[in-house]
Amino acid sequence: MSDLMESISIPLVLEEVLTIYFLQEMTGIRKKNPKQVWKVRTLRQIMESLGHQDKYFDILKMDIEYHEWEALESILKDNLTARIRQLDIEFHIFPDTPNTKIANFLKIYQTFKEAGFRRYASKMSYYNSNEKRIQTDCEYMNLKFDFNKYPVP
Repeated sequence: MSDLMESISIPLVLEEVLTIYFLQEMTGIRKKNPKQVWKVRTLRQIMESLGHQDKYFDILKMDIEYHEWEALESILKDNLTARIRQLDIEFHIFPDTPNTKIANFLKIYQTFKEAGFRRYASKMSYYNSNEKRIQTDCEYMNLKFDFNKYPVP
């Protein structure tokens, strides 16, 4: 994958929000429950609710249909990157994504790389430049994982 394509599959800047509600956009679920509302929590909130504040992730997998941008922003903001050894993420950009958000994705992606993440594998699932639609699976290794604080058993 070219650097340009890697640059296009990046994260979104999110306002500081602890709990976000959103309508589920998946067609099948929406038809059954058109007013279904989901409570969404940050990774830090989930870790705290499980009592895992001092834990680390061997691997964190995210496939959350465009909301990965918000999740990645939250992980960076909450300084959780040193606790993630590997990240497998499916990035999405949809046709209605404003160009201003895509520019923000690039800024967040730079911060993500500065945090130590390097891509070791990727697969373009869908790409259509006419639609401005991308779906790509990417696997990252964290070169700055804190092995001293989180030793591998």
